[in-house]
Amino acid sequence: MPKLPHEALVQLIRSAPGMVVDLLRPLLGGLPTGPVEVLPQVTAAELVNLDLAERRADVVLLLGDPQRPDEAFVVEAQGDPDPRKRRVWPFYVTGFAVRFDCPVTLVVFTLDEEVADWCEQPIDFGRGRGFLFPVVVRPRTIPVILDPARAMAAPELAVLSVLAHGREPGAEFIAQAALAACERLDTQAGIHYADFVEAFLGDFARVALRQIMQTELKNPYFSDKFRKSFADGVAEGEAKGAARGKAQSLLKMLRLRGWTASAELEARVLACRDEAQVDQWIDRVLSVPTLDDVFDRP
Repeated sequence: MPKLPHEALVQLIRSAPGMVVDLLRPLLGGLPTGPVEVLPQVTAAELVNLDLAERRADVVLLLGDPQRPDEAFVVEAQGDPDPRKRRVWPFYVTGFAVRFDCPVTLVVFTLDEEVADWCEQPIDFGRGRGFLFPVVVRPRTIPVILDPARAMAAPELAVLSVLAHGREPGAEFIAQAALAACERLDTQAGIHYADFVEAFLGDFARVALRQIMQTELKNPYFSDKFRKSFADGVAEGEAKGAARGKAQSLLKMLRLRGWTASAELEARVLACRDEAQVDQWIDRVLSVPTLDDVFDRP
């Protein structure tokens, strides 16, 4: 069964094929530098070999006239090294080259830099006399989207940014921008994209994002309904509105930052029944450099 990263990547690529072209421009020469005059077309991605076994690529994009394309891209999402793919990918490229009578490039999307290194190795057709060179879109080639306005202009790219960078420092702000774009989508895709954001966000960033959405009451990008729905959905194990529930979240945030609270400090936090005080400590966790700064400030 395909894993969530694979399904998420394929859905984003199929929903926004122009995003693939934009990401390839810095990696390949010869692509248009401005808007693509004819949007890339997603076409049927299956081939049948002489033994009648079906082979299905994740996505095939066509540039130009779908009947006589100028260029085609076989786009694959890859989560782990798989030696079988190094035999199947050349079949896709040559098969679609015959089918469409145009240049075909293999493009592999992956969310793991080590897997990207594996994917990028040339594929030898035999005896070193012919090679296929995959083009790899890896996390470091996917932009970090922090501006909500930019995210709303390219929601799939904003969600892809979370998939690629969701466990890096500051990922809560990438997710904030992506969720702003998700809420503006009036389709079922917006719901799926919000689920992707929540699933791929690191633990610390998820807690930090919930705090941002609860405290930024005047944020113009989120409705009250959307903010409450997201906050309720990710508040894992938290007793709603209770100081103890917030205190448990605070202790979790301390651990995620790599800080070790003493037994005495943990007892102090859990014994606190002043929700405003706990909220103040939580706010400090996101901005101060040391554990002492969280609790020792007046």
